[in-house]
Parts: sequence; structure tokens; C-alpha cells
Amino acid sequence: MTRGARALGMLALVGGAGCAPPAVREQPPCPAAASAAEAICARDAAVNALRARFRAEVEGGGETRSAEGVLVWRAPGEMRVKLFTLAGITVYDAVLRGDASRVRGAVRQPLADRVQSFDLGPGETEASIDVDLALVLWALWQPRCASPPAASGDDSAAYRLDARSARASGREVVVRDGEIREEVLIRATPSGGSERVVARYEGYDCAAAPPLPRRIALEAPASGWRARVTILEQARNVALDDGLFALPEATGADAGS
Repeated sequence: MTRGARALGMLALVGGAGCAPPAVREQPPCPAAASAAEAICARDAAVNALRARFRAEVEGGGETRSAEGVLVWRAPGEMRVKLFTLAGITVYDAVLRGDASRVRGAVRQPLADRVQSFDLGPGETEASIDVDLALVLWALWQPRCASPPAASGDDSAAYRLDARSARASGREVVVRDGEIREEVLIRATPSGGSERVVARYEGYDCAAAPPLPRRIALEAPASGWRARVTILEQARNVALDDGLFALPEATGADAGS
């Protein structure tokens, strides 16, 4: 079974079960940032914690499935992502904690009685797509402006970022109309090659500054998956309990998972 099919097997438990999520209201264009640097760097200083409810559609292994879930994130490097059935039963629970030098975490799938624990050093990746999607989300929330953005190549809208915080060999954003429209991570693959992971952002919510996107499209072609995420609700700079980011104790069952 392919990596994409395994992950979609998990999503099949919650996909196609009936009720559609609340519609996301279309937002008018946000006031443009004063500069590209402001558009790129404002999130680093202004958002230190986030709680979001979302709907995700994941394609891979020849299938498309959808699920609803919750993401919580706290600077500098703690994240948890959970997916639920319509009855509120957790089917996927990923916890990550780390920085540029090391990221530790676990992905728990209770209905499958499966836990995948990982401890990754610089440049290391994980072959499981169940882990990989969470790692990409974690990387995209790492600081963008550890050093000032630099103009990139011939595209006047593209800017190179310090990639180390995202555990990547390259990181770039495209800014248009005062908003980040695209973010690219260049990272290693488990086979020893490299790939471009692309995130495209739309539907910025102007209710608070800096605006955050409500629609995110992710694509990791070499890893065989893509996803579309719609943010249904989000609250920034909320108090988050330390227990949300506690890693499970390693057990013999985790070995080799």
C-alpha cells in the first residue's frame, strides 16, 4: 500500500459522512501592507499562539478524502493537529515540538491502535505521509524573518527567507498586492533527493492584523500528496495549556513505526 493510500485510509473514517461545514465568508481585499518585508515578517512578532478549526481535503493514492479538525500552535515550535469523526471521536492526533536542530513528535491513530513516534535532526525527514503532512504544517509556522528577506532572482515579487528555522535547505515567498500568495520549502526526501513543497494562500481575513489566510493549498509532489485546507474559525494569541503539547511516552510498540 502506498504512503498516500495509508493516509487516506485514515481520512476515510471521517470523510463523506454527511453534513457540510459552515461556509467561509468571502472577505474583501485587506489593506495592503506598507512593504513586502512587513507582509512577510509581521506574523513573527504579532502572533505567538493560534487555535484554528479547519476542514481539509487530501489527495493521494488515487483517492480524495476530507476531514474536519483542530490545530493549535504556540511559538516557537509547538503544534498539535487533531482530526475527528462527526461523532467527535479522534482518528488522528499529531504532536510536534522542536526547532531548527531537532523536532520530536508522535502521530496517534486511536481507531487503528497505531502510534508513530519520531525524533528528527537537521535535514532528516519521515517517510510516512501521516507524519509528513504535520511536519509541513509545523515548518510553515516557523519564523520567516530570523534574518531579513532578500529579493530573489528575476521575479520582483519573490523573496528568499532564512530556511533553517523550517528545517529546509531553501525557503521563498511570493508577495503580491501586499499579501503572501505563495510559500516554497526546498527539503530533503527520505530517498536522499530533494523536493519543492508549495503552499498557496488565499482569502485573507482582515479582522485582525496581520491578516491570516483562510484557504491554503499544499502540494508535495515527490511525496505523492496534496491538500486543501479551509480555516473555519481561528483565534490568535490564546492561552494554551502545556498539556496540549505533551509527547506520549515511548513504548516498545513504537519501535520501527
